Amino acid sequence: MNNREMSEEIISRIGGNANIVQAWHCITRLRFNVKDEKQVQVAEITKLPGVLGAQFQNDQFQVVIGNNVASVYTEVENVMKETASSESSGADRSGSGARGLNAVLDTISGIFTPILPAIVGAGMLKGVLALLVSLGWISQSSGEYSVFTMISNASFYFLPFLLAVSAARKFKVNEYLALTLAGTLLYPTILDAYTAGKLEAIPFLGLPVSIVNYTQSVIPIILGVWLLSYVYRLIDRFIPNTLKIIFTPMLVLAITVPIMLIAIGPLGNFGGIYLEKGVSWLFAHSGPLTGIVLGGLMPLIVMTGMHYAFFPGTLQNLSKLGYDVLLLPINLITNLSQAGAVLAVFLRTRDPKMKSVALSSGISALLGITEPALYGVSLKLKRPFYASIIGGAAGGGFITAVGLKCYGFAVPGLLSLPLYIEPGGGMRNFSYALIGIAISFVVSFVMTLILWKESDPAKPGRVKHKGKAGGEQSEATSAVPEAIQSVQDKKNEIFSPFQGELVPLRDLPDKTFANELTGKGIAVKPTEGRMNAPFDGVVTMVAKSKHAVMLRSNDGVEVLVHIGLNTVSLKGQHFEVKVVPEQKVQKGDLLVEFDLEAIEAKGLNVVSPVIVTNTPDYLDVVPVHVKGVIPMNGILLFTIK
Repeated sequence: MNNREMSEEIISRIGGNANIVQAWHCITRLRFNVKDEKQVQVAEITKLPGVLGAQFQNDQFQVVIGNNVASVYTEVENVMKETASSESSGADRSGSGARGLNAVLDTISGIFTPILPAIVGAGMLKGVLALLVSLGWISQSSGEYSVFTMISNASFYFLPFLLAVSAARKFKVNEYLALTLAGTLLYPTILDAYTAGKLEAIPFLGLPVSIVNYTQSVIPIILGVWLLSYVYRLIDRFIPNTLKIIFTPMLVLAITVPIMLIAIGPLGNFGGIYLEKGVSWLFAHSGPLTGIVLGGLMPLIVMTGMHYAFFPGTLQNLSKLGYDVLLLPINLITNLSQAGAVLAVFLRTRDPKMKSVALSSGISALLGITEPALYGVSLKLKRPFYASIIGGAAGGGFITAVGLKCYGFAVPGLLSLPLYIEPGGGMRNFSYALIGIAISFVVSFVMTLILWKESDPAKPGRVKHKGKAGGEQSEATSAVPEAIQSVQDKKNEIFSPFQGELVPLRDLPDKTFANELTGKGIAVKPTEGRMNAPFDGVVTMVAKSKHAVMLRSNDGVEVLVHIGLNTVSLKGQHFEVKVVPEQKVQKGDLLVEFDLEAIEAKGLNVVSPVIVTNTPDYLDVVPVHVKGVIPMNGILLFTIK
């Protein structure tokens, strides 16, 4: 199918010109605004030859083409001009990106991800403190214990403040107004009355303001900020510009805060209480079965991002009960199961490249970072992934049968084990955690050795090769096919074009990048408005909207560096490109300067993917790290031949 035919099929399956309001393209995607989303045949478009994927996102229908997008768009324009219809103008747009469950998951992940450093850091400190008490190295009556306890409890006690900021950014409303909502929930008038047991409601215009303890609460502030965003936009629409600074925030707070205190807060609090009771009931009636199912399915849940749906319940349990029995213990078990699977691959494989990847990713999995193990080894080889599911189910069944508890929030790995020491230093729960991870690790390790052999068809790279006469011979069964064995063991390094925080692709709200439709890589959230060359090579393309650059290294690695998400909508504003196509560059050369604050002020996500677009040319593309902060020009990725 040529570009003309592809364009005709895409336009036809979108609903024709009559259903297209606007069409344009970025560096990898065709983008359409449509009148009626129901007319768009997403599944059929995805199946078209040359189409990598299709999705609705941010009021747009996006068709992922890849490097050939400009040529395809030229034909799209030609087809639309030839079949132009008056119905294609003046239409309103009703498209919406994520819906239903996906919208809820996107919202939860967008709110909780930014605050994880605070609650994980505090949670780990709480675990270390428990370990020091159990070893007798610190007394619970000491000043040091009191100070560290304050530090480890602060982010949980004042959780509504953290969530207020994060939710305000997600719902695109003023952060300081959101903080005022959180401050009202935690105001001494309410907290002091609750502490003193004076639970009589405060009358307000004939309606009761309930006395509720909102410390460590989750649902009330999120719902309150969500309401705030709608009230703000409604009020702001009618207030004259000269009076906005005074009357808009005053009216917004005067309307939103009473509604939150009278209705949303108490309802959200009761919702959290019953969520906690629901989890307790589930474990009381089917504990082991719940653990088996969740332990087996947790890798799939994490891959789809649905684990974020457990976050409110987890924090609710930590605040009300002082421990969690669901997400954190199950994740600990499944992370160690992944470690068992990939370390078994390390033990068995004779391929030096796979051995290196398996060892490094196995160590990361032991520490709670499973992305390298999951995507670099177990999913690639398939049967180790199945073994990890079996191991997770076995360990999950055990820990739920004994009621394993986690007393703080942290990345579930070996370093989080102190969080399983009971308050006061009891070690029974800790011993359950050790037994659970041992079961999960050993079962996954042994099952991988049983199920996976290097000559399995599931192993990548088994190819048929030709003899001297050119005739086809039997299928290669060596650790690495001859076509790969003939290549020197070589890694192509890709250096970070940004300074900032690492973000795995799977965590991005843009499904094209998250599902690796344009290739493997990783994203960086920049802390300064500079993009440098990631290697020595040549610039192959600069987006007309200046938000993305494609390069090819001297070794043939093709990379797309995309500044922010959906920044094509800026149409080049806030970007200053320093290079042109076909220009040779050296690693560290300045490619683009951009106004980071101005882009964020427009409500756009500045997380920037770095993608190897010719990923199929390599055995694997591996991030050096998947979390943390990376300096400009630090080693970001490497490709394995």
